[in-house]
Amino acid sequence: MGKTALRVLGQTPLNAEPPCLVELTKHTITPLHLAYARNHSVIKDLASEFDNYTVKLDGEMEGMEEKVLNVKDMIASFPKKEVVAALICAGNRRAQMQEKTGKEVRGIKWSEGTIANARWGGVLLRDILISIGIPEQEEAQKGFHVCFASNVAPCQDDTFYGGSIPLEEVMAKDGAAMLAYEMNDAPLTPDHGFPLRVVVPGYFGMRWVKWVDRITISGNESPNFYQQHDYKMLPECVSSPEEAIKENWWGRIPAMQRLNCNSVVAHVKCLTLACPDQKTLKVTEISADDGETWHDVRITYQEGSWSWSLWEGELVVDIDVDALEWASHGLGNGRPKTKITVISRAFDQSGSAQDTNCRWNMRGVGFCGVGIGSVEV
Repeated sequence: MGKTALRVLGQTPLNAEPPCLVELTKHTITPLHLAYARNHSVIKDLASEFDNYTVKLDGEMEGMEEKVLNVKDMIASFPKKEVVAALICAGNRRAQMQEKTGKEVRGIKWSEGTIANARWGGVLLRDILISIGIPEQEEAQKGFHVCFASNVAPCQDDTFYGGSIPLEEVMAKDGAAMLAYEMNDAPLTPDHGFPLRVVVPGYFGMRWVKWVDRITISGNESPNFYQQHDYKMLPECVSSPEEAIKENWWGRIPAMQRLNCNSVVAHVKCLTLACPDQKTLKVTEISADDGETWHDVRITYQEGSWSWSLWEGELVVDIDVDALEWASHGLGNGRPKTKITVISRAFDQSGSAQDTNCRWNMRGVGFCGVGIGSVEV
């Protein structure tokens, strides 16, 4: 089926998402044909270069060994690690931000489908870095960053693609940052980074650098455009790129890194008619009175610490039959119609709620307003 299953928003470079959340959330593990495509460059097929593909390891940390690591040797020399983790674009739900705020945002107008829950196989970055002399003591790691780079193709806004995360995050004993060579128990495909990509569970997808060929330990974040001049939640007062540059907002606002708490309503349907003015709804999280009251849901899937969570719940909604408006298509058969809207919010492990008042920003990134779904009954 390939990429024909996706709704294409850009051909060159390819950017596409699944058109239907109902279909996407039928699967606990996202099949390849429903995994969104996000690219800042052309897709390179490096199959003919696999035997000689290398990753350069270098940096400015005292005592570390600089090394060129052959991917085949890496696979043979280090233990394989598997993790189920959700890959999420920072621009997911950008179209909803624009619709809700009524203000134009800059970037691809993604809906809610730029998320893929996959099983990744590869080598822990921690193991690789320890092998070249990076210290395991947390105090020694502070102030350093792991900068990832892919030089296989020029990007739209830079000569290469890059990003970075703090070194202590990579070196955490309970972390799962890896160099992945498998996705869903099969070798990576070219559009998902074959032969090697970064996987950083719990971080936004722009840090999961595809076709990675250099890893640098640095006292500074990556200098790449996509770390320094993009993927930042600029304040509402910044309305243009020119203003952001003139007033140095790119340098004043931290880069987005960790995922925010978020949820969407994939599907709402009427289940049963309890009485003429009452309906039972099956949804994926939940308030039907614009947040006046909230109801718990059942988690139907969650795998480990980094996967997405699928859930469902039921609501009994009282309907004032006398207040129903007659739908135009129902006038002929005398059947009244009304629309019921269900909203969702999520909580993280600490108990902090989804920031449903997420503000507008010029790039339309990090949107986490309430999930919204509706049904006509």
